[in-house]
Amino acid sequence: MKPSLSTYHCEEIVETIYERIYEKARPYLNTRKNDIHVSLSHEFMHRLLDSYPEADRDIVVPAILLHDVGWSAVPEERHSGAFGPNANDTDAQRIHEREGARIAAAILRSLGYDDGKTKEIMAIIDGHDSRPEALSLNDKLVKDADKLWRYTPTGVDIDHARFGIDRERYLEYLDSVIDDWFFTPEAREMAREALAEARGVIPPVPQQTGS
Repeated sequence: MKPSLSTYHCEEIVETIYERIYEKARPYLNTRKNDIHVSLSHEFMHRLLDSYPEADRDIVVPAILLHDVGWSAVPEERHSGAFGPNANDTDAQRIHEREGARIAAAILRSLGYDDGKTKEIMAIIDGHDSRPEALSLNDKLVKDADKLWRYTPTGVDIDHARFGIDRERYLEYLDSVIDDWFFTPEAREMAREALAEARGVIPPVPQQTGS
């Protein structure tokens, strides 16, 4: 049975060396709700890998687990301008990519990870948001899994609130960029499936406080 797209389970990342990579990444993910983001993207990544067995799991999995560790090097007051529909701080975006590649390399090398694979993972991370084209199939799957979390009920609720955009308007925005954002047809299908689920979720009504 496929797990609900509205849930996320950090404890499911338990695959030997991948678990060790994730444990070293966790301290860097305690910002920008990246712990939730990585868990959801990790789930989508596995579904994409099932469709593309020729991709290199030993590159795609660590790249997803580590791709956003660089946000820990960006002051939180700059986060809101560095991503999202109204992003305008491209310098901060690039800092998180460059620092992410550096931190990822340090983590992987501390675990004795294959040097050739480490270099490809670094190249994927250093450009996963700012680079419009994909370097390889591995990069396509990382880019697609990275964005897919935004379409889940959890991702929609987090992002529309922090971007200050009405939920329905944000759902329309996500729908409008599916064909431009995703590289694989499987990811586009997953995005539409997740978006349909998000549209079916009734957001909680804010509680009224007494005057």
